[in-house]
Amino acid sequence: MKNSISKRITLITFGLISMVFLLTFLFQNMFFEEFYLSKKTESLILDVKRIKTLYSYQNFNTNNLSNALLNYEEKNNSRIAIFSLDGTIEYLSYFDKNNIEDMKSLTDFCSELLSDNELINEVLSTNKIKSTIFTNKYSSYKKIGIVSSMSLQSENDSILIAVSSVQPIKEASSVIRSFYLYLFIGFLILAIFLSKIYSKLISKPLIDLNNVAKRMSTLDFDAKCEVSSDDEIGNLASTLNFLSSNLENSLQTLQEKNNQLERDIEKERNLENMRKDFVSSVSHDLKTPLGIISGYAEGLKDGIVSGKDAEVYLETIIDEATKMNLLLTNMLDLSKLESDTINLNLESFNIVRLLQGMVKRFSLELQNKELKVIFNLPEYAYVEGDIMTLERVVQNLLSNAIKYTPRGNEIIISVVESETMYSISIENKGITIPTKELDNVFAKFYRLDKSGDRTKNSYGLGLATVKRILTLHNSDFSLNNGENSVIFKFSLKKQDLILFDDFE
Repeated sequence: MKNSISKRITLITFGLISMVFLLTFLFQNMFFEEFYLSKKTESLILDVKRIKTLYSYQNFNTNNLSNALLNYEEKNNSRIAIFSLDGTIEYLSYFDKNNIEDMKSLTDFCSELLSDNELINEVLSTNKIKSTIFTNKYSSYKKIGIVSSMSLQSENDSILIAVSSVQPIKEASSVIRSFYLYLFIGFLILAIFLSKIYSKLISKPLIDLNNVAKRMSTLDFDAKCEVSSDDEIGNLASTLNFLSSNLENSLQTLQEKNNQLERDIEKERNLENMRKDFVSSVSHDLKTPLGIISGYAEGLKDGIVSGKDAEVYLETIIDEATKMNLLLTNMLDLSKLESDTINLNLESFNIVRLLQGMVKRFSLELQNKELKVIFNLPEYAYVEGDIMTLERVVQNLLSNAIKYTPRGNEIIISVVESETMYSISIENKGITIPTKELDNVFAKFYRLDKSGDRTKNSYGLGLATVKRILTLHNSDFSLNNGENSVIFKFSLKKQDLILFDDFE
């Protein structure tokens, strides 16, 4: 990979460490000596102040003061002495009579400060501790000088001078600069080591996440990220897994919706074909009776027939007009049911009485086709519903059963009780519906018989009306094939027993 995250992490880590190294180097060259000098001066002044506080106006042992001065020199790597106002040494950290040269060297060491009358006068007059940087004329080295007044027997009767060399500071800076080469190598090794760690901790999980994301882009949702940490990368892995699951579910849902849409489109095509068939059938159903009515009416007008033949013509005209009226009435009733403007008049009634009464109405048709009705009914079964519309349901179902049941067969009417519902079924023997047609029979204008037989008076609106009425009653209904039979079932809400019949 041209610009891998591992390379960038390595470069960033190396760049940061190099920047820290460079800043440290610049700080050491530009500020270290001054900083060290400031801290050194501060330490010298603080210890001088301590000696001045502890040993002014005190009846002390000379050895104690000498030891204090010796401790000062050892702690601060410096020389210190107490001089009289005329420049004579009064106290040292040690006094060796045999080493006059050392005494002279110390005096020379402090001569620049002792000869600075302005500095001495300022110290004596202000009673403050002063520091100064000067160059020793004998060694040509820069020195730090600390000058303070000292009150041994009387106020400001002595001068305390401490001198420390600046040379060790320069030597330390020089050694540090030489050491920077080794320090740089160490930083380089550290950068490589840290880059490897960062690559393992950061880049590897990100690369794994990227690989999973690529697999997801190819719709492979089986790929899952390993969640090995409770940090931002771990949260990202969890989120990616969650996204993968959601995408998989969404894709499955989309596929199901797409399949449903295809089924709906196919169903719509079928409905469109049925509408075309209906238009053709209705046109034929209207055209034929209109033609018959027109022809018979013209025959009567022209006096072609008379007497009993004229009565036959009139009866034929009336019969065809009745069929046309029935078709239009069915269409208007279904349209009203589908308009959502109808209000059901819900009440409790005995569905058993309704079923028995409807069979009596069709007794003549049943006798003509030699059909036997078998009842599997309880004594009573009170349900909640609109009697008028449910009577229409039973009428249409029983009419269909009589119309399509072959001569000499049976029609079985049953009512089965459950905890909260009554299930009503009408089964007509001797016929079945092709399986592929079961989903279409509830569609408007759909007819199983496409022969155009006008004797059956079927317009494909009966089951569409039944479906709409039962839907308004929130009823579960179905139409299925039994064993050499067709069974229509629907359910109605069960009601408590009442003491009178509300259906006659």
